[in-house]
Amino acid sequence: MSFNTATSIAIVDNDTRSLDSLYRLLTERLPTARVIWMVQSAKEAMPLTKSHAPSLLLLDMSLEGVQGPSACRFIRKQSPDFPILAMTSFSLNLYEAKAKAAGAQGLASKNTEDGIITAIDSVIRNGSMAGFESRQLAHIRLMNETVHNQRLTLREEEIIDLCADEGLLDTEIAGKLGISEATVRKHMQHIMQKLGARTARQAVAIWLSPRG
Repeated sequence: MSFNTATSIAIVDNDTRSLDSLYRLLTERLPTARVIWMVQSAKEAMPLTKSHAPSLLLLDMSLEGVQGPSACRFIRKQSPDFPILAMTSFSLNLYEAKAKAAGAQGLASKNTEDGIITAIDSVIRNGSMAGFESRQLAHIRLMNETVHNQRLTLREEEIIDLCADEGLLDTEIAGKLGISEATVRKHMQHIMQKLGARTARQAVAIWLSPRG
């Protein structure tokens, strides 16, 4: 394995046990790489990718609040300077299209240690896994996409994720995010307009589709 002392790795995963396991795995299997930071939320990670950018970011797709694909898209638009390897403990088929659309350079299952190590090695060696864009191409595509299309804001993505993944009602979303129910409804109206949906249920279906 061709890792060198310059390989710094950052990890985003909301499960403390997963963070501990990943840290142990990287320490034991990639002794020349070093973990420079680990956080449990996208909101913690996004500023750190600017102030303490890693050589490689490991990003779980299922996070609390801002979800992995949304965080990946935000970080990739912000910078093309390092690759992002998406991770999931669910079926890879569930997140492959979303990870690609969000600008990741690969996707790995957290259920097999060898799979994670192989994926990391592939991204470090080749810049991306087969079928995934390079970080530079993904950055350019997402920046052009922002210019030509109305993208959801991070708050809007957080709200549609809570609807889609947790099935929360407006009042429950308001309580969880500390905002008014009227504000949630206003955001949902904007979401429906941007996604071209007639109803909130249709907006969720579009959002959950591979190209949502």
